[in-house]
Amino acid sequence: MILFKNRLIVGVVWKIIKMFFTVVYSVLSFFSLHYTLLLALIGVVLHFTGTLEANRAVLVVYALLLVLSIVYAVVASIKKLLGLDKHIKKKKGVHIVENPTVENAQPPNFSPQYSQQGYEQSPVNTVSETPKYYRVRQNPNFIMAEYSNRYELFVIENGTLKKIRTDYK
Repeated sequence: MILFKNRLIVGVVWKIIKMFFTVVYSVLSFFSLHYTLLLALIGVVLHFTGTLEANRAVLVVYALLLVLSIVYAVVASIKKLLGLDKHIKKKKGVHIVENPTVENAQPPNFSPQYSQQGYEQSPVNTVSETPKYYRVRQNPNFIMAEYSNRYELFVIENGTLKKIRTDYK
């Protein structure tokens, strides 16, 4: 019974510690204070080893780096809040692409037909339909076109789409 209570207490304490560090990391990443935290930890080590007190040049360089990291954090936070940062947050799931340039992506005039001799291609009248284009989540250089009866996969090369393959539904 003591072991069960001990695991319960340790589990609750572990969750509290984990939640505390998750909140601290969230605040640090929101304000871009990663480098400042790293420099602060380096400063603690330098302080306890006596390097900062023994050498004045190390103290000046350390203080300069600490100030530069704080300035970087302020600038990065302002850019992030104003939406000027380079990184575009990708949404999970499929991204719809508006009218991509399509080269070699005409609907085929043949669809697979099965016969007793095996697989053969036979001409079928295809209805001209406009596909929906999606970006592939795993690789944004790939675009998928969805038709009512098939999927076509394209790769972006030199600003145009090159057809890779067709998968029938």
